[in-house]
Amino acid sequence: MINPGPVHGQLGIPSTPAPKAVAGPETNIIPSVTLSERYDSNVFFSPAGNSEDYVSTVSPQLRVVHKRQLLEGTVGGGVTGETYVKNPRLNYVGFNGVIELNLDGAMNELVRGLGLKISDTYIQTPQLPSFAAPAGGGQPAQPFAQGVQAQRANSSTNVAKVAASYEVSPALSFTSTYTDQRIRFGSSISTPTGGIESSVIDTTFQTVESGPVLKVSSIDTLTLHHLYQKGAFGSQGSKSDFSAHGAIAGWTSLLTRTLTASITGGVTIFSTINDLQYLGSASLLWKGQDTDLTLSYRRAIMPSISVSGVPLLNQGVTATATHRMTESFSVSLNGNYAINQSIPDSSFLKFESYSVTPSVDYKVSRIMTASLFYTHSMFTQITSLQESSFDRNLVMLRIFAEWK
Repeated sequence: MINPGPVHGQLGIPSTPAPKAVAGPETNIIPSVTLSERYDSNVFFSPAGNSEDYVSTVSPQLRVVHKRQLLEGTVGGGVTGETYVKNPRLNYVGFNGVIELNLDGAMNELVRGLGLKISDTYIQTPQLPSFAAPAGGGQPAQPFAQGVQAQRANSSTNVAKVAASYEVSPALSFTSTYTDQRIRFGSSISTPTGGIESSVIDTTFQTVESGPVLKVSSIDTLTLHHLYQKGAFGSQGSKSDFSAHGAIAGWTSLLTRTLTASITGGVTIFSTINDLQYLGSASLLWKGQDTDLTLSYRRAIMPSISVSGVPLLNQGVTATATHRMTESFSVSLNGNYAINQSIPDSSFLKFESYSVTPSVDYKVSRIMTASLFYTHSMFTQITSLQESSFDRNLVMLRIFAEWK
Protein backbone atom coordinates (compact mmCIF):
# COMPACT_ATOMS: atom_id res chain seq x y z
CA MET A 1 0.00 0.00 0.00
CA ILE A 2 1.24 3.47 -0.82
CA ASN A 3 0.95 5.79 2.12
CA PRO A 4 2.45 9.26 1.70
CA GLY A 5 3.68 10.76 4.94
CA PRO A 6 3.05 14.26 6.36
CA VAL A 7 5.18 17.23 5.39
CA HIS A 8 7.27 18.62 8.26
CA GLY A 9 4.73 17.69 10.89
CA GLN A 10 1.95 19.74 9.29
CA LEU A 11 -0.42 16.76 9.22
CA GLY A 12 0.46 15.42 12.66
CA ILE A 13 1.15 16.45 16.22
CA PRO A 14 4.60 15.82 17.74
CA SER A 15 4.47 13.45 20.67
CA THR A 16 5.79 14.33 24.11
CA PRO A 17 8.37 12.08 25.76
CA ALA A 18 7.01 9.21 27.82
CA PRO A 19 9.79 7.09 29.35
CA LYS A 20 9.11 3.39 29.00
CA ALA A 21 9.99 0.75 31.51
CA VAL A 22 12.30 -1.76 29.86
CA ALA A 23 13.12 -4.98 31.66
CA GLY A 24 16.67 -5.09 30.39
CA PRO A 25 18.87 -4.57 27.35
CA GLU A 26 17.43 -6.15 24.22
CA THR A 27 19.04 -6.39 20.80
CA ASN A 28 17.30 -7.75 17.71
CA ILE A 29 18.88 -8.31 14.30
CA ILE A 30 16.21 -8.20 11.59
CA PRO A 31 17.17 -9.20 8.04
CA SER A 32 14.76 -8.77 5.13
CA VAL A 33 14.71 -9.08 1.37
CA THR A 34 12.50 -7.76 -1.42
CA LEU A 35 12.24 -9.47 -4.81
CA SER A 36 10.17 -7.91 -7.57
CA GLU A 37 9.45 -8.12 -11.27
CA ARG A 38 7.81 -5.23 -13.08
CA TYR A 39 6.75 -3.98 -16.45
CA ASP A 40 7.53 -0.27 -16.89
CA SER A 41 6.08 1.54 -19.91
CA ASN A 42 8.44 4.54 -19.56
CA VAL A 43 11.78 3.85 -17.88
CA PHE A 44 13.22 7.17 -19.14
CA PHE A 45 10.34 9.36 -17.84
CA SER A 46 10.24 10.87 -21.32
CA PRO A 47 7.56 12.03 -23.80
CA ALA A 48 9.46 10.04 -26.44
CA GLY A 49 8.12 6.57 -27.24
CA ASN A 50 9.83 3.16 -27.20
CA SER A 51 10.77 3.43 -23.51
CA GLU A 52 9.15 0.27 -22.15
CA ASP A 53 11.17 -2.38 -20.33
CA TYR A 54 11.04 -5.33 -17.95
CA VAL A 55 12.88 -4.84 -14.67
CA SER A 56 14.06 -7.25 -11.98
CA THR A 57 14.82 -5.92 -8.51
CA VAL A 58 16.62 -7.46 -5.53
CA SER A 59 16.89 -5.51 -2.29
CA PRO A 60 18.38 -7.15 0.85
CA GLN A 61 18.17 -5.06 4.03
CA LEU A 62 19.39 -5.43 7.60
CA ARG A 63 18.23 -3.64 10.76
CA VAL A 64 19.70 -3.82 14.25
CA VAL A 65 17.31 -2.66 16.98
CA HIS A 66 18.69 -2.08 20.48
CA LYS A 67 16.51 -1.16 23.47
CA ARG A 68 17.57 -0.09 26.93
CA GLN A 69 15.87 1.94 29.63
CA LEU A 70 17.75 5.13 28.71
CA LEU A 71 18.29 4.53 25.01
CA GLU A 72 16.50 3.02 22.04
CA GLY A 73 18.31 2.86 18.73
CA THR A 74 17.98 1.44 15.23
CA VAL A 75 20.75 1.10 12.67
CA GLY A 76 19.90 -0.29 9.27
CA GLY A 77 20.81 -0.32 5.64
CA GLY A 78 20.98 -2.30 2.50
CA VAL A 79 21.39 -2.34 -1.25
CA THR A 80 19.01 -2.26 -4.19
CA GLY A 81 20.01 -3.81 -7.48
CA GLU A 82 18.02 -3.58 -10.70
CA THR A 83 18.51 -5.17 -14.11
CA TYR A 84 16.77 -4.07 -17.33
CA VAL A 85 16.04 -6.43 -20.21
CA LYS A 86 15.95 -3.92 -23.09
CA ASN A 87 18.20 -1.21 -21.63
CA PRO A 88 21.03 -2.96 -19.77
CA ARG A 89 22.94 0.33 -19.49
CA LEU A 90 20.35 1.32 -16.86
CA ASN A 91 21.39 -1.55 -14.57
CA TYR A 92 22.49 -0.21 -11.21
CA VAL A 93 23.19 -0.94 -7.56
CA GLY A 94 22.03 1.68 -5.04
CA PHE A 95 22.58 1.97 -1.30
CA ASN A 96 20.51 3.18 1.63
CA GLY A 97 21.03 3.52 5.36
CA VAL A 98 19.27 4.83 8.43
CA ILE A 99 20.13 5.67 12.04
CA GLU A 100 17.45 6.43 14.64
CA LEU A 101 18.12 7.29 18.27
CA ASN A 102 15.45 7.78 20.93
CA LEU A 103 17.12 9.50 23.88
CA ASP A 104 13.93 10.37 25.78
CA GLY A 105 14.87 8.12 28.70
CA ALA A 106 18.36 9.58 29.09
CA MET A 107 17.15 13.18 28.75
CA ASN A 108 14.37 12.55 31.27
CA GLU A 109 16.98 11.42 33.79
CA LEU A 110 18.79 14.75 33.40
CA VAL A 111 15.69 16.97 33.33
CA ARG A 112 12.27 15.51 34.00
CA GLY A 113 10.03 15.91 30.95
CA LEU A 114 12.89 16.49 28.49
CA GLY A 115 13.03 14.41 25.32
CA LEU A 116 15.33 14.08 22.32
CA LYS A 117 15.15 12.07 19.10
CA ILE A 118 17.84 12.05 16.38
CA SER A 119 17.71 10.39 12.98
CA ASP A 120 19.61 10.35 9.70
CA THR A 121 18.64 8.70 6.42
CA TYR A 122 20.74 8.21 3.29
CA ILE A 123 19.46 7.07 -0.12
CA GLN A 124 21.37 6.56 -3.36
CA THR A 125 19.34 5.96 -6.51
CA PRO A 126 19.19 6.97 -10.19
CA GLN A 127 15.37 7.16 -10.21
CA LEU A 128 13.64 9.47 -7.76
CA PRO A 129 9.94 8.67 -7.18
CA SER A 130 7.31 11.28 -7.95
CA PHE A 131 5.31 10.83 -4.75
CA ALA A 132 6.52 10.26 -1.19
CA ALA A 133 5.71 6.58 -0.94
CA PRO A 134 7.53 3.81 0.94
CA ALA A 135 9.80 1.92 -1.42
CA GLY A 136 8.98 -1.38 0.25
CA GLY A 137 11.24 -3.80 2.01
CA GLY A 138 11.93 -1.42 4.87
CA GLN A 139 13.52 1.21 2.64
CA PRO A 140 12.92 4.87 3.61
CA ALA A 141 10.63 7.16 1.62
CA GLN A 142 12.06 9.87 -0.62
CA PRO A 143 11.76 13.29 1.10
CA PHE A 144 11.83 15.42 -2.07
CA ALA A 145 8.98 13.50 -3.74
CA GLN A 146 5.97 15.84 -3.77
CA GLY A 147 4.54 15.31 -7.23
CA VAL A 148 7.58 16.32 -9.32
CA GLN A 149 9.08 13.58 -11.48
CA ALA A 150 12.74 14.44 -12.04
CA GLN A 151 14.57 12.80 -14.93
CA ARG A 152 16.77 9.75 -14.41
CA ALA A 153 20.04 10.89 -12.87
CA ASN A 154 22.45 9.46 -10.34
CA SER A 155 21.53 11.03 -7.02
CA SER A 156 22.25 10.81 -3.30
CA THR A 157 19.86 12.15 -0.66
CA ASN A 158 20.56 12.70 3.02
CA VAL A 159 17.94 13.73 5.59
CA ALA A 160 18.97 14.56 9.17
CA LYS A 161 16.43 15.38 11.88
CA VAL A 162 16.69 16.46 15.51
CA ALA A 163 13.45 16.65 17.52
CA ALA A 164 13.54 18.03 21.07
CA SER A 165 10.59 18.28 23.46
CA TYR A 166 9.91 19.43 27.00
CA GLU A 167 6.80 18.38 28.91
CA VAL A 168 5.80 21.08 31.39
CA SER A 169 2.70 19.18 32.48
CA PRO A 170 0.46 16.42 31.09
CA ALA A 171 -1.47 19.14 29.25
CA LEU A 172 1.36 21.39 28.00
CA SER A 173 4.63 20.68 26.23
CA PHE A 174 7.02 22.46 23.89
CA THR A 175 8.58 20.92 20.80
CA SER A 176 11.25 21.98 18.34
CA THR A 177 12.25 20.06 15.22
CA TYR A 178 15.16 20.79 12.90
CA THR A 179 15.27 19.00 9.53
CA ASP A 180 18.11 19.19 7.01
CA GLN A 181 17.41 17.65 3.58
CA ARG A 182 20.14 17.52 0.94
CA ILE A 183 20.11 16.05 -2.54
CA ARG A 184 23.13 15.90 -4.83
CA PHE A 185 23.09 14.81 -8.46
CA GLY A 186 25.78 13.15 -10.51
CA SER A 187 25.62 12.32 -14.19
CA SER A 188 22.26 12.49 -15.94
CA ILE A 189 21.02 9.61 -18.08
CA SER A 190 20.13 10.50 -21.65
CA THR A 191 17.00 9.34 -23.42
CA PRO A 192 17.11 6.89 -26.38
CA THR A 193 17.12 9.88 -28.76
CA GLY A 194 20.33 11.15 -27.15
CA GLY A 195 18.74 14.18 -25.53
CA ILE A 196 18.35 15.15 -21.89
CA GLU A 197 14.85 16.20 -20.90
CA SER A 198 15.59 18.80 -18.21
CA SER A 199 18.26 19.79 -15.74
CA VAL A 200 18.41 18.57 -12.15
CA ILE A 201 19.63 20.81 -9.34
CA ASP A 202 21.64 20.18 -6.18
CA THR A 203 19.37 21.34 -3.35
CA THR A 204 19.57 21.90 0.41
CA PHE A 205 16.31 22.47 2.29
CA GLN A 206 16.32 23.27 6.01
CA THR A 207 13.27 23.59 8.26
CA VAL A 208 12.87 24.61 11.92
CA GLU A 209 9.44 24.23 13.50
CA SER A 210 9.00 25.18 17.17
CA GLY A 211 6.18 25.94 19.58
CA PRO A 212 3.77 24.74 22.26
CA VAL A 213 1.53 21.67 22.16
CA LEU A 214 -1.59 21.95 24.32
CA LYS A 215 -3.75 18.94 25.12
CA VAL A 216 -7.03 20.70 25.85
CA SER A 217 -8.98 17.48 26.45
CA SER A 218 -8.59 13.73 26.26
CA ILE A 219 -9.41 13.88 22.53
CA ASP A 220 -8.30 17.36 21.40
CA THR A 221 -4.78 18.71 20.88
CA LEU A 222 -3.80 22.22 19.77
CA THR A 223 -0.44 23.44 18.43
CA LEU A 224 1.03 26.84 17.58
CA HIS A 225 4.39 26.72 15.81
CA HIS A 226 6.84 29.19 14.34
CA LEU A 227 8.12 27.91 10.98
CA TYR A 228 11.44 28.83 9.38
CA GLN A 229 12.47 27.41 6.00
CA LYS A 230 15.59 27.98 3.94
CA GLY A 231 16.38 26.54 0.53
CA ALA A 232 19.69 26.72 -1.33
CA PHE A 233 20.36 25.67 -4.93
CA GLY A 234 23.60 25.05 -6.78
CA SER A 235 23.99 23.96 -10.40
CA GLN A 236 26.83 24.40 -12.89
CA GLY A 237 28.54 27.12 -10.86
CA SER A 238 25.40 29.20 -10.24
CA LYS A 239 23.87 29.49 -6.79
CA SER A 240 20.61 30.88 -5.42
CA ASP A 241 18.59 30.61 -2.25
CA PHE A 242 15.40 31.65 -0.47
CA SER A 243 14.16 31.86 3.11
CA ALA A 244 10.77 32.29 4.73
CA HIS A 245 9.30 32.81 8.21
CA GLY A 246 5.78 31.92 9.21
CA ALA A 247 3.38 30.62 11.84
CA ILE A 248 1.11 27.57 11.78
CA ALA A 249 -1.71 26.64 14.16
CA GLY A 250 -3.05 23.09 14.30
CA TRP A 251 -5.86 21.05 15.81
CA THR A 252 -6.18 17.26 16.08
CA SER A 253 -9.23 15.49 17.48
CA LEU A 254 -10.40 11.94 17.98
CA LEU A 255 -13.97 12.56 16.79
CA THR A 256 -15.08 8.99 17.40
CA ARG A 257 -13.38 5.72 18.28
CA THR A 258 -12.76 5.17 14.58
CA LEU A 259 -12.45 8.70 13.12
CA THR A 260 -9.55 11.12 13.64
CA ALA A 261 -9.43 14.62 12.14
CA SER A 262 -6.51 17.04 11.83
CA ILE A 263 -6.28 20.55 10.41
CA THR A 264 -3.56 23.21 10.26
CA GLY A 265 -3.46 26.74 8.90
CA GLY A 266 -0.99 29.61 8.76
CA VAL A 267 1.09 31.96 6.66
CA THR A 268 4.71 32.34 5.61
CA ILE A 269 6.55 35.38 4.25
CA PHE A 270 9.59 35.17 1.97
CA SER A 271 12.44 37.39 3.14
CA THR A 272 13.95 38.48 -0.19
CA ILE A 273 10.85 38.86 -2.37
CA ASN A 274 8.46 39.93 0.43
CA ASP A 275 5.81 37.51 -0.83
CA LEU A 276 3.13 36.10 1.50
CA GLN A 277 1.74 32.60 1.05
CA TYR A 278 -0.95 30.73 2.95
CA LEU A 279 -0.10 27.27 4.30
CA GLY A 280 -2.39 24.57 5.55
CA SER A 281 -3.37 20.94 5.69
CA ALA A 282 -6.34 18.78 6.54
CA SER A 283 -6.73 15.05 7.02
CA LEU A 284 -9.32 12.47 7.98
CA LEU A 285 -8.43 8.96 9.14
CA TRP A 286 -11.11 6.32 9.59
CA LYS A 287 -10.08 2.92 10.99
CA GLY A 288 -12.87 0.37 10.89
CA GLN A 289 -12.87 -3.28 11.78
CA ASP A 290 -12.01 -4.38 8.24
CA THR A 291 -11.56 -1.10 6.33
CA ASP A 292 -9.21 1.89 6.68
CA LEU A 293 -9.79 5.18 4.83
CA THR A 294 -7.53 8.25 4.69
CA LEU A 295 -8.00 11.57 2.94
CA SER A 296 -5.51 14.42 3.18
CA TYR A 297 -4.76 17.81 1.63
CA ARG A 298 -1.64 19.94 2.03
CA ARG A 299 -0.48 23.38 0.95
CA ALA A 300 3.23 23.80 1.66
CA ILE A 301 6.49 25.31 0.43
CA MET A 302 8.99 22.98 -1.24
CA PRO A 303 12.15 23.56 -3.32
CA SER A 304 12.27 22.66 -7.00
CA ILE A 305 14.92 20.05 -7.82
CA SER A 306 14.18 20.10 -11.57
CA VAL A 307 14.41 22.68 -14.38
CA SER A 308 15.12 25.73 -12.18
CA GLY A 309 16.14 26.37 -8.57
CA VAL A 310 13.11 28.23 -7.22
CA PRO A 311 10.69 27.78 -4.31
CA LEU A 312 7.46 26.01 -5.19
CA LEU A 313 3.97 26.29 -3.76
CA ASN A 314 3.00 22.64 -3.43
CA GLN A 315 -0.63 21.56 -3.20
CA GLY A 316 -1.47 17.89 -2.98
CA VAL A 317 -4.40 15.59 -2.32
CA THR A 318 -3.99 11.96 -1.27
CA ALA A 319 -6.68 9.32 -0.75
CA THR A 320 -6.19 5.70 0.32
CA ALA A 321 -8.67 2.91 1.00
CA THR A 322 -7.71 -0.52 2.35
CA HIS A 323 -10.09 -3.40 2.91
CA ARG A 324 -9.07 -6.62 4.65
CA MET A 325 -10.95 -9.45 2.95
CA THR A 326 -9.47 -12.03 5.32
CA GLU A 327 -6.72 -12.05 7.91
CA SER A 328 -4.18 -12.76 5.15
CA PHE A 329 -5.68 -11.02 2.11
CA SER A 330 -6.31 -7.29 1.59
CA VAL A 331 -7.02 -4.93 -1.31
CA SER A 332 -6.07 -1.24 -1.54
CA LEU A 333 -6.67 1.75 -3.77
CA ASN A 334 -4.45 4.83 -3.59
CA GLY A 335 -4.66 8.11 -5.49
CA ASN A 336 -2.40 11.17 -5.54
CA TYR A 337 -2.76 14.57 -7.18
CA ALA A 338 -0.22 17.38 -6.92
CA ILE A 339 0.31 20.78 -8.48
CA ASN A 340 3.54 22.74 -7.95
CA GLN A 341 3.90 26.38 -9.05
CA SER A 342 6.92 28.67 -8.82
CA ILE A 343 6.95 31.61 -6.39
CA PRO A 344 6.37 34.53 -6.83
CA ASP A 345 5.67 34.13 -10.57
CA SER A 346 3.41 31.09 -10.94
CA SER A 347 3.65 31.20 -14.75
CA PHE A 348 7.43 30.69 -14.76
CA LEU A 349 7.33 27.00 -13.75
CA LYS A 350 4.52 24.53 -13.12
CA PHE A 351 4.41 20.80 -12.44
CA GLU A 352 1.11 18.91 -12.40
CA SER A 353 0.78 15.18 -11.82
CA TYR A 354 -1.46 12.39 -10.63
CA SER A 355 -1.20 8.67 -10.00
CA VAL A 356 -3.67 5.88 -9.25
CA THR A 357 -2.58 2.55 -7.74
CA PRO A 358 -4.82 -0.44 -7.04
CA SER A 359 -3.02 -3.27 -5.24
CA VAL A 360 -3.57 -6.60 -3.51
CA ASP A 361 -1.54 -8.07 -0.65
CA TYR A 362 -1.43 -11.67 0.49
CA LYS A 363 0.36 -12.78 3.63
CA VAL A 364 1.87 -16.07 2.52
CA SER A 365 3.36 -16.90 5.92
CA ARG A 366 4.45 -15.24 9.13
CA ILE A 367 7.52 -13.79 7.41
CA MET A 368 6.48 -13.46 3.77
CA THR A 369 4.03 -11.16 1.94
CA ALA A 370 3.23 -11.12 -1.79
CA SER A 371 1.88 -7.95 -3.44
CA LEU A 372 0.59 -7.14 -6.91
CA PHE A 373 0.47 -3.47 -8.03
CA TYR A 374 -0.70 -1.51 -11.02
CA THR A 375 0.10 2.21 -11.24
CA HIS A 376 -1.00 4.71 -13.87
CA SER A 377 0.69 8.14 -13.69
CA MET A 378 0.53 11.34 -15.72
CA PHE A 379 3.01 14.22 -15.51
CA THR A 380 2.88 17.68 -17.08
CA GLN A 381 5.67 20.25 -16.98
CA ILE A 382 5.04 23.84 -18.10
CA THR A 383 7.70 26.54 -18.33
CA SER A 384 7.60 30.02 -19.81
CA LEU A 385 9.02 28.55 -23.03
CA GLN A 386 7.39 25.15 -23.52
CA GLU A 387 5.06 22.45 -22.24
CA SER A 388 5.71 18.71 -22.14
CA SER A 389 3.87 15.75 -20.69
CA PHE A 390 4.18 11.99 -20.45
CA ASP A 391 2.42 9.07 -18.83
CA ARG A 392 3.75 5.93 -17.19
CA ASN A 393 2.23 2.53 -16.44
CA LEU A 394 3.70 0.02 -14.00
CA VAL A 395 2.70 -3.56 -13.25
CA MET A 396 4.71 -5.14 -10.45
CA LEU A 397 4.76 -8.40 -8.52
CA ARG A 398 6.69 -8.08 -5.27
CA ILE A 399 7.71 -10.63 -2.63
CA PHE A 400 8.81 -9.27 0.75
CA ALA A 401 10.23 -11.42 3.53
CA GLU A 402 11.33 -10.23 6.98
CA TRP A 403 12.75 -12.40 9.74
CA LYS A 404 11.78 -10.78 13.05
